[in-house]
Amino acid sequence: MTADRRPAILFDVDGTILDSAPGIIASLQAAMADVGVPPAPEQQLRSDLGPPPGIMLAQVGVPEPLIEDAVRAYRRHYAESGMHNARVYDGLPDALTRLGRDHRLATATMKLIDTATAFLTQHGIRDHFEVIGGARDGNFDKSAIVAATRTALDHPDAATMIMVGDRHSDITGGRVNGMRTLAVTWGYGSRAELESSAPDLIIDRPDQLPEAAEELLARASA
Repeated sequence: MTADRRPAILFDVDGTILDSAPGIIASLQAAMADVGVPPAPEQQLRSDLGPPPGIMLAQVGVPEPLIEDAVRAYRRHYAESGMHNARVYDGLPDALTRLGRDHRLATATMKLIDTATAFLTQHGIRDHFEVIGGARDGNFDKSAIVAATRTALDHPDAATMIMVGDRHSDITGGRVNGMRTLAVTWGYGSRAELESSAPDLIIDRPDQLPEAAEELLARASA
């Protein structure tokens, strides 16, 4: 069988493909209440969405001995209701359809792979992605997740790959793996954060994705 040589584009999920903040925040607040910690206010939780739940819960005051129970509670609440409380960003399905004609698409998210698969399926966009890359075995390092996703795609040339995301960790994870990087401003990272992470390109709307990908890949082949 001939290997698929099309360029590959990796996407973060939360804040890049879906606005999942409402469900994540509600699940974090419910988890805190479950372990007897006053829930943090929405604004505080929203200010740094993206890290794994254990890190977010620790940052808002859950004591270390309670983190494991709080994470279990978070995952329960998220599976029951949180993943439903999200929306695909306007224009993303059309952009994914256009990109999928000439590119291989995958995710590289800090969500657990099973959770990410269920989440994308719930919102009707799972079939756009050849590979669902995400966290496994307790490893939430974005660079390692990006590398594992590339492996799952059978090691395409990194020079023909793009990492798309809304936080500094997405840009760093792509760069460490030798990929072009594309930052999006409609998610949870500020423009200042994105600019400081020095992506190859920054865009403001999902409908700009196909043209941005074409531009980055043209640079890579120049």
